[in-house]
Amino acid sequence: MSEKKSATIFDFISGITDKKKEWKRWSDTDRKLFSPFIVNRWLSMRQELVVLVNELQTYTIGLLRPSETYRLYHDLLPTSKSFAKYIKGKKDDKFSDRLIEQIAQHYLVSKAEATDYVDIMTQQECINILQLYGYTEAEIKTMIKGVRK
Repeated sequence: MSEKKSATIFDFISGITDKKKEWKRWSDTDRKLFSPFIVNRWLSMRQELVVLVNELQTYTIGLLRPSETYRLYHDLLPTSKSFAKYIKGKKDDKFSDRLIEQIAQHYLVSKAEATDYVDIMTQQECINILQLYGYTEAEIKTMIKGVRK
């Protein structure tokens, strides 16, 4: 006999928006998995809901119980199936760690600032700095991957 899989964020979003599944129809295990923060985050990816979710999150995180948050969205949002593209954060490891460390050391700045520097630098500018510190051509070639030409 196969076990029933636990609900995912997609199941909860669907239960709130298009399938309109009542809170009491979720299993106890699924109810414990419901996270108002994550639901707010996913709902806010839909442009037409950003303002509403922003206004409601003051209440849905901390003040209301998860069941109340679920019911609020369930009753408030129109029945509609829609797709919200997940917006990812900026990728931090865009450049070589060794390059960032060397640029940070060269300009005497933090690694975060060095990343910003490399973001606006060209490959040739990076090469010039790396050559000052005695890196080989092969090392430089691997270190400047991702830097604009």
